[in-house]
Amino acid sequence: MTLPRLASAFALSLVLALGGCGEEPVRPSAEAIAAAQAEIARTPPRQPRLMPSDEAQAVLRRIDQRIRPAAVKECRARGGDRCAWSVAYEPAATFNAFASGRDRIVMFGGIFALARSEEEIAMVLAHEKAHHILDHVAETNRNAGIGAFVADILVSVGAVWIAQELGLPLPAALVDSLRSAAAGAGAQAGVLAFSIENEKEADALAAAILHASGYDLDAARGMIVTMGSMAKGDRTPNFLRTHPAGPERLAHWETVVSGLRRAQAASPPQLLADAAR
Repeated sequence: MTLPRLASAFALSLVLALGGCGEEPVRPSAEAIAAAQAEIARTPPRQPRLMPSDEAQAVLRRIDQRIRPAAVKECRARGGDRCAWSVAYEPAATFNAFASGRDRIVMFGGIFALARSEEEIAMVLAHEKAHHILDHVAETNRNAGIGAFVADILVSVGAVWIAQELGLPLPAALVDSLRSAAAGAGAQAGVLAFSIENEKEADALAAAILHASGYDLDAARGMIVTMGSMAKGDRTPNFLRTHPAGPERLAHWETVVSGLRRAQAASPPQLLADAAR
């Protein structure tokens, strides 16, 4: 088999291995995206307001206690066997939060400094819990491993082909260096393959958790507007993004919330996590 055919075969393997891992819950209309883009464009970036660490931790504990029942219910409904999460506060001013391991969530001080309501902070925490509930952390690790593996094989096969077909054996040190670089690039490609879809899924489930917990979803959306405002001028291509672009994310949130409210009107007592799908 020639190198181009091998490359095509392995590329197909990568697509098949990474495929089917996620599904976009809803697709906002072009009009919704345009409206979101206009709102973000006219929203000035916020200035941070320092929140003392003890106050931030108290707010985080209060939010965690309030949304925990709905999050646990959603976790168990999906067959989760670990539906308790370790939520930590990190005072660094970084505007970030992340989910890692099997149950770890970290919320940075920068989130609290830019938030203007408890609902906005709750949106971030519910989003990170959603990543765990939806098994996105493990999925991302699997995708990274598959991407690294396929890229490593492609370089190895390419080195053999060059040596056999062209009579130009490559030095072992060079091949090792190329394999390492390719594995890193492949791992990143694996992570990016579905990360935007994962973020949309996490937003949809976060909205359902907040809704079931009695939070105002219109107030919670302010965090998404703020993130979009901070990202003005970002020209990163979609295929290199790990999160949806601001207008797309806001429009997606609005569409999800509309679905939740329609479902509530039709069946008020029901927990509406699947209404966004």
